[in-house]
Amino acid sequence: MVTESLWNIKQNGELNNANEDLTTIMISSKKTNKLDLKSNLTYLISFLILMSFSLTAEKLNTDSLKANLPGNFNGQIAIKKNTQFIFNENIGYKEQTYGTEINDSTLFNVGEISHTFIHYFIKHLVKLRQINISEPVNKYLVDFPYDSIQIKHLINHQSGLPKDYIRLYHKKVFNNMDIKAKDKEKLFDNDDILFLLSRVKPQLLFKPGDSIAYSNIDYLLLVSLIEKVTFTPFPDFVAKIFKHHNFVFTPLVSILDTIPNKAMGYRLFEDETTGLFENLSSYGFNYDDGTTGNQHLYLSAKNLALWAQFIFNDIDFGYIKANPSKYFMGGIKYNKQLEVTEKEGGFGGTYTKIIFIPENGIIAVVISNIYTGEKLDKLVSYLKLIDE
Repeated sequence: MVTESLWNIKQNGELNNANEDLTTIMISSKKTNKLDLKSNLTYLISFLILMSFSLTAEKLNTDSLKANLPGNFNGQIAIKKNTQFIFNENIGYKEQTYGTEINDSTLFNVGEISHTFIHYFIKHLVKLRQINISEPVNKYLVDFPYDSIQIKHLINHQSGLPKDYIRLYHKKVFNNMDIKAKDKEKLFDNDDILFLLSRVKPQLLFKPGDSIAYSNIDYLLLVSLIEKVTFTPFPDFVAKIFKHHNFVFTPLVSILDTIPNKAMGYRLFEDETTGLFENLSSYGFNYDDGTTGNQHLYLSAKNLALWAQFIFNDIDFGYIKANPSKYFMGGIKYNKQLEVTEKEGGFGGTYTKIIFIPENGIIAVVISNIYTGEKLDKLVSYLKLIDE
């Protein structure tokens, strides 16, 4: 590989003698025959190509990295290269009222990043032969009204279920005048959504297995399935799995807002002010989302990077790149524009992104608790240059 050749040249100190090498080439070319001239010119071209690579490849620089972050960034960044941490930093505040700074143990709601964990849990139950992904969901969740939806359809977002359960709940429950106010949950959970599906049975967008369309109902149902099969509440199941496999961290699963050292989510407005953007009631709804499967799983960026490293070797990056329209391992996809593999998640004002760049061994986790709508394209482009 060119990068390996460049590294060898650097190790031998040849780049430090660039001017001497070029002078030698110019002198020798005048004294040799045409064959020697061709050989020297070939060497010169190769040398200049290597020089161009040396100007492109970079060693991670803190100032350069921060310069490529979105404006007003507030959160955590953790970066690993070839299994080793090369950057880990906290920027800003976990809450805006008192200005309490983010620290290494601050926890963030990682949103749909939860899907990668749930995918692993389902795979674990398959190995234990507690479930079969080719079986219908309602073999386990008996009130689930669709006979044609199998577990694998939920895993791969091929169920055809509506995209958004919050919209479904608002329309079919909260705005339903036939349901008394006292019977409308102020904090609905997975059981409420499952009951709603059984009662309303919304029309599927397509025949299960025939197409791919993201639905946040899919992984909500997978959590309910895990609880049903294991007879264990999801938070306890997660703690048990991570303890059993001797992880150095355990994700916290909680629907409560009173989590110690939690980063609150905010939204940045056009006038540069921020507003609390946590659960649904903080931005206008009369109820909150108490479901698990798409949010309410909390981690720091460093621990999430450890998780990303754990699943790294199970990712077939070549296959993902060749199938950019498909979801893998809980929603990991190939970004054709940026030419990287990634997984995003968000809830309220918190936004999380895992970036995989196998070409240079980079795994980056970026979590922000002030949603600005800005993309991380500049940061991704910079990370692709890191080669030392």
